[in-house]
Amino acid sequence: MYQDNLSNLFENFLKDKQKILSIIDDKTYETMAYANTDSFINTHIKSLQNSGIKVVTILNAEYPDKLKNIDSPPFVLYCKGDVSLLKATCFAIVGTRRVTNYGRTVTEKFTKDLCQNGFCIVSGLSSGVDTVAHETTLLSKGKTIAVLAGGLDYIYPPTNFNLSNDIVKNGGLLISECKPSQKAEPYYFPIRNRIIAGLSCGVLITEADEKSGSMHTKNYALDNNIDVYSVPGNITNKLSLGCNRIIANGQAKAVLDITDILDDYNIKYQPKQQTLFSLTKDEQLILDVLGEEELAFIEILTKTKLETKTLNTLLTTMAIRGIIKKLAGNMYSK
Repeated sequence: MYQDNLSNLFENFLKDKQKILSIIDDKTYETMAYANTDSFINTHIKSLQNSGIKVVTILNAEYPDKLKNIDSPPFVLYCKGDVSLLKATCFAIVGTRRVTNYGRTVTEKFTKDLCQNGFCIVSGLSSGVDTVAHETTLLSKGKTIAVLAGGLDYIYPPTNFNLSNDIVKNGGLLISECKPSQKAEPYYFPIRNRIIAGLSCGVLITEADEKSGSMHTKNYALDNNIDVYSVPGNITNKLSLGCNRIIANGQAKAVLDITDILDDYNIKYQPKQQTLFSLTKDEQLILDVLGEEELAFIEILTKTKLETKTLNTLLTTMAIRGIIKKLAGNMYSK
């Protein structure tokens, strides 16, 4: 079907000039006609390749069948990184941009567990839950796909520019249906969410209010028979209202731990064997300070005398590696 449609588009472009001119002006037509040549297209593709960008169309073998079968699949994907991940077994993790400590904790937990059980994590590179999902995947040595709302040359938010580079350097993938020079616009975000859902066998919402963009991802998933899961939260917290509501109305399955997801895919959960960790001097210092107590971040900071940024990084990586536990209220324990 797609092959016939695209062949007709190119073959009939010049023949149907008068019909097309009834819709667009002469200048626009001439611009389109100039681009409707093999030489122009090949030059454009080579320019993209020089920037590390690969074009995957709906006719390419690399294009994932799962995405092809959703409503309104993107005809073109601009890709940077490991394109083979488009055919990986993917699971989407999305949620609020204003992630709380609770949202961060459960996002880290489910992301790590899904990575350890062979899933490629898909998210949208937005701040909040998306960022936590991508960062945790990288720290867990897993694979992740970031679906952008704008072009690959304009990372949004700009604060995630370094994260986008880390994803590519560590064998992940950035994709967008927007041309690389296109800046992100508000209306692109809900549209790109169909790609996040379409790549995935399931969508997990870890923390979200009722107006969160992740509700669009949920809708796309339900419309295309893709599994939806949600982490329940405090009923008095507005940022958990979206998650709690879709559980209550039967649009999502409530998940309390990873087995609630794995059981649906007949995957037997294998707890990761405890390993002896080789600790740095600063990591050992943190363990010594924690002792048998539950301490707040500021208490650990005061006792270790480490820099705030250094301590935050160490606590995050130690929690993901399972050396310490991150608790609600920015508390930590062994």
